[in-house]
Amino acid sequence: MTYMTEDGTKPYPLLHPFTYMPEPSAFDSGSPYIRLCRAQGCWAYDEQNQAYLYATTGATSVGLGHPRVLEAIAKQYAALSFASTCAQSHPLAVPLAERLVRLCGGHYAKAFYSADGSGAVESAMRLARQYWIAAGQPKRTKFVSLEGGYHGTTFGSGSVTHLGIREMFGPGLPGCYNAAAPNLYRPPVEGKPEWIVSFCLDHLEETIFEAGPDEVAAVLLEPVQGVNGIIPLPREYLAGVRELTRKYGILLVMDEIGTGLGRAGHWTVSQHFGIQPDLLTVSKGLTGGYFPLTATLLSAEMDRLLFGRGGFFLHGVTLSGHPVGCAAAMAVLDILEEEGLVEHSRHEGDTMLSELKSGLGDHPFVGDIRGMGMMLAIEFVACKESKQPVDDTFGLRLSKLLREAGVLGSFLSGVLTLYPPLTLSQDEARQLTNAVIGAVSRLS
Repeated sequence: MTYMTEDGTKPYPLLHPFTYMPEPSAFDSGSPYIRLCRAQGCWAYDEQNQAYLYATTGATSVGLGHPRVLEAIAKQYAALSFASTCAQSHPLAVPLAERLVRLCGGHYAKAFYSADGSGAVESAMRLARQYWIAAGQPKRTKFVSLEGGYHGTTFGSGSVTHLGIREMFGPGLPGCYNAAAPNLYRPPVEGKPEWIVSFCLDHLEETIFEAGPDEVAAVLLEPVQGVNGIIPLPREYLAGVRELTRKYGILLVMDEIGTGLGRAGHWTVSQHFGIQPDLLTVSKGLTGGYFPLTATLLSAEMDRLLFGRGGFFLHGVTLSGHPVGCAAAMAVLDILEEEGLVEHSRHEGDTMLSELKSGLGDHPFVGDIRGMGMMLAIEFVACKESKQPVDDTFGLRLSKLLREAGVLGSFLSGVLTLYPPLTLSQDEARQLTNAVIGAVSRLS
């Protein structure tokens, strides 16, 4: 028997993540969501064969349908479709971990595999707590993260995410504190950039004291806040956070789920700024969206205490270090290195950012244009002077115009974010920026 709603209509059977679910009647004439049927390179195609430059997610590091990745996946499926890494291994698990340690800075000792970004952050939080227990400081169980930070949706990672998610589900993990973030466009205090950075560092230190300096396990932050609208944190702030964590003996978790492995124009932003966190998470660019696989890297110092003489990490998932995921990751990293896509992301991203600023900087609805590498954002406002945000109908109109122009981006809370594949050619980059400028220019 098929379930029917009270009004006799058939319900829509899929619950989409982070998506508003309309009334069942909205589906009477077909799905209200765009349905993609195939893709190649930087382009995705819907049921009507309409082509779109695909820039909605940071996962597509080497584009869609890349033959080298597909070949690596197919070969691995044929050879070994599954193998557990629980007291076992396979030929790709260790080489991939060694490669990640090298690419991400060299001061890490081990990589732990999870299945998604939330899981990678959750693993980092558990490693931090276990470290302090092993160090004889079991009271260090608390975490501090930043306003506007996004670290995931699991119980732990969601508790250190400060974007309204926790309020949807009730109380989260206790002992999670939030500090002011140096969003230079919407700062917590007015003044010059250096004043804002100083204020936020002072607030972080005050938050550490509020929690108890000897009870904080780790500070977590994204070097570029992604979900909050691609907000790069100033280099001076990141360096100041590292100094504060060392001052109070607190671990630093750098969440590079979105920025890592080329997306922000560097293998990691931490490396670029000369910062060595105790724990690092990477995810989206690792397998390019071809397979769910993430990694949490821990420093040599943490490794010596926790596992240098043997020991348990009593945490994991069934698919941890899946051989097919490792094969996909190795192929993606090959492409990134051999084709110079990290440098391409940096240089082409800078050019695209400059073009958007030149074409839209004076637009009455454009408040800020920012980005780093292939992470680009346009924040829209109803009034430039007051920075009053635009309403939801604005986003619907803009999204429609962008689709008509052949672009799939993401619009949330007044900000259009663009994450084009790192394989984007110069011609495709010009096509993308011209299409966005054209679509925004049509808004009245």
